[in-house]
Amino acid sequence: MSQKDYVFSFHVDERPAKGYLVIITESPADYIKWRLWLNNFSLTKEFKPNLNYLIDDTQLSFHIFDVTHLMVSGKNELTINYNGARPLTVRLANATLIVRSPGFYSKYSLMAGLQQLRPGDVVELSSMGKNYVIIRNISRGKVKVMNGKSVEDLIEVSHECEEIDTEAEGSIRIMNFSGQDKKTITQILLHYSYKASTPSLDFDAFPELTDDGVKIRLFNKGDVDIDKLTLNVMINGITAGFKTINRLGRGEGISCNISLPVRRGQILVRIVGMRAGLRKIVDKELTR
Repeated sequence: MSQKDYVFSFHVDERPAKGYLVIITESPADYIKWRLWLNNFSLTKEFKPNLNYLIDDTQLSFHIFDVTHLMVSGKNELTINYNGARPLTVRLANATLIVRSPGFYSKYSLMAGLQQLRPGDVVELSSMGKNYVIIRNISRGKVKVMNGKSVEDLIEVSHECEEIDTEAEGSIRIMNFSGQDKKTITQILLHYSYKASTPSLDFDAFPELTDDGVKIRLFNKGDVDIDKLTLNVMINGITAGFKTINRLGRGEGISCNISLPVRRGQILVRIVGMRAGLRKIVDKELTR
């Protein structure tokens, strides 16, 4: 990290029941002077990693924080302030949020640490269904991901952290497929696995033109309330009207009007419904 401040921003639709930050840094194996802030609250004044791994003359450090009480709805901002003369590299800043919502069920596992694979080595990771693996190579190489089925992915991996997204029941296998170059070491840093059952998020939209714009009737036919709907009306691809509805209960309907300029052309009405990370998009076309 050449600059003195590193800023990592992320958006939260609603305050989570649990929120975790994982920061992975690479630095010389000696004193580091840094400070962390989340939403202008100081997390730490000292460099005290939860996990340290010494690789040659470089230290790979994991910093894990429970920041549930500091999260806010909307934009959240993590700032890393570094005042040292020696190089410090932020390899990864990751936020994991757990939100409670009626009708949703999730089972999950979060693991952080260092697993190194030499060329030809294979590691097997337990899978609940969906998996996100944060991985990198010491030098550019290839990684093979096997999900226990006929599907195998061969992925080019560099020294930058990359995310692998895969689905499997039972386990996934990751192999360093880089040939015989002993310097091509694969590092597995994080593994998230989860299984979720979600309700149906569904709605109907019925737009019709009026003298001064468009009238849109909406009906929630899904299993749960819809937290928010955004209505975007475009004429010939350019946004001409916009509206937000903050809640539409299960089985409820609502009508709204959006004024439009007097302009002929193709009208696209795009409605996005949102609930606890789920999204449904409905597009309707009109002509005048």
